Amino acid sequence: QEMYRGKAKSGKPRLMNAQEMYRKMLAKQSQSSDAPPFKVSAPALSIPDDTTLVVFGGTNWDNLGKGKEAHTKSAPNLMGPCRLVLPGVKVAFVATSSCSSHCIALSASGAAYAWGRNQCGQLGLGDTLTRAGPTEVTALQGTPLSAAATGKHHTLWLGAEGDLFASGSSKEGCVGPSADKRREMEATPVAVPGLAAGAAYVAAGGAHNLVIDREGTLWAFGSSECGVLGNGTDGQYNKSDSSIKLAYATEAAPLKVPKLAGRKMVHAACGPQHSAAVDEEGRCFTWGCGGYGRLGHKDQKDAWTPAELPGLRATRVVCGSAFTAATGHAVLHSGVVCASSSSLYMWGRVKSASQNCWMSPTVEQDLSGWKVQALACGSVHTVVGADSSVISWGPACSCGELGYGELGPKSSARPKKVDLLEGAHVAQVACGLAHTLLLAATDSAITDALPEWKPVQGAASGPSDAAGGAAAKGGAPKKTIAKKGGGKAKK
Repeated sequence: QEMYRGKAKSGKPRLMNAQEMYRKMLAKQSQSSDAPPFKVSAPALSIPDDTTLVVFGGTNWDNLGKGKEAHTKSAPNLMGPCRLVLPGVKVAFVATSSCSSHCIALSASGAAYAWGRNQCGQLGLGDTLTRAGPTEVTALQGTPLSAAATGKHHTLWLGAEGDLFASGSSKEGCVGPSADKRREMEATPVAVPGLAAGAAYVAAGGAHNLVIDREGTLWAFGSSECGVLGNGTDGQYNKSDSSIKLAYATEAAPLKVPKLAGRKMVHAACGPQHSAAVDEEGRCFTWGCGGYGRLGHKDQKDAWTPAELPGLRATRVVCGSAFTAATGHAVLHSGVVCASSSSLYMWGRVKSASQNCWMSPTVEQDLSGWKVQALACGSVHTVVGADSSVISWGPACSCGELGYGELGPKSSARPKKVDLLEGAHVAQVACGLAHTLLLAATDSAITDALPEWKPVQGAASGPSDAAGGAAAKGGAPKKTIAKKGGGKAKK
């Protein structure tokens, strides 16, 4: 009887298909009286004793994402994985994002290093000079950091004691209320007040931020365009009396996201124009720009307040430019969570522009059976650390951000292994506009065998040089993946 469900038109019992049987089996397991309520904890990094910072993709920071040829002899596209060495420093955290052309690395002692585009002082180094490679943020010496988040033109710095700092463009409220209103940027980190409980997690988007405090309350500040702050408005107004000149209200001081008040939030993410968050029950909420279905609500409407995604209980969520991804579990029509089976869900413009968007959370079937322990989305690419493999994919990639090597394809609509990193243990992944950072356990046969990339300061930007750029080489992966079972910070 367990194999039958309902009756066919003939009146005879209808056989269940394999998927229905599997879901019913999971439901029974989840309904066990001994099973605890489904709960989600804040994602925690497990840092290896010895780490290697691995990078691949574009390094011409000033031109990434601008539609220009980014490949120069002195600032090459790293087509395959390379080691980026910080002498005497154990890297314990890395940050970049889908709208960022700059990067952050934190040491195990909490020191900060920044590099990349810096036209708005987002590196926190007291100037607007682009840095080709990691440079210590001396303004934050004496303030151990535990995390950071990068936006398009700004950076959030999270202190180990819960204090929050920001640097970069201030005209849209991205660096908080302490910014000097007489200028449009803060090139040295300034304190962000207003979080009495202290910050526990930070995320940065194109011109907005999300912060989870130590009590699990979600806060937002920055530009309200598209409703990304979740306060019920997109803040649009006409700033001219004689013509149409639209602008968007800004909130420099952190404000609670009203609809999520009373919920304990454990994870949050920002895209350039959308936001996402997960509470302790795994309920995933999205809001902001709805174009291409990136909110997962089966339409393309903007949402000015957080809306829950039914049918999914997430453990973490990340945002690309026009898509979103989450690891999590299916929820049956009965409300039962299939807690014994985790999958990678994606929605939005996941594949190429010529393919239909995924309008609601959909399992990435090519990764069925894989245990995903690290996940990040760039502008158009996705990279995961799964079991002992690094897997990447994305359409319209051209700078080596997928890491397939000189002999491999530049882009791939389907997940493929990064062969040179096969067997590596990856603790963290961060993806940017057209680049990827990995924090991996040092391995003499894998990470130590990678070529070392030595950035050349003063060469981070420049004219096109199609002939130059010796990037890391690597063999082409197989076509498919076999399925498995300056001054001190201002206070």
